[in-house]
Amino acid sequence: MNNKNNNNGQNSPSLQTGNQSAVLAVIGSAISTLGDGISTISAILALEEQQQANSNNNDNKDLQKQIDYLTAEVKKLKKQLGSRK
Repeated sequence: MNNKNNNNGQNSPSLQTGNQSAVLAVIGSAISTLGDGISTISAILALEEQQQANSNNNDNKDLQKQIDYLTAEVKKLKKQLGSRK
């Protein structure tokens, strides 16, 4: 009966080690999951930046085409006005 009272209320060393291992495993998993989330957000931001750069590049090309067209039209008008004199 004394043997039962001595162990009552105290965890054995192997049980405490098991709990610590489980707690560390949960903490490690949580940190790993957080890291995966940050990595995913980083990848999304990189994709958005690339799309924005592509969009800006396309806009610049369109603007350059419009400028070239308008420049050609101005030259045509200058020739027409020059030939009238």
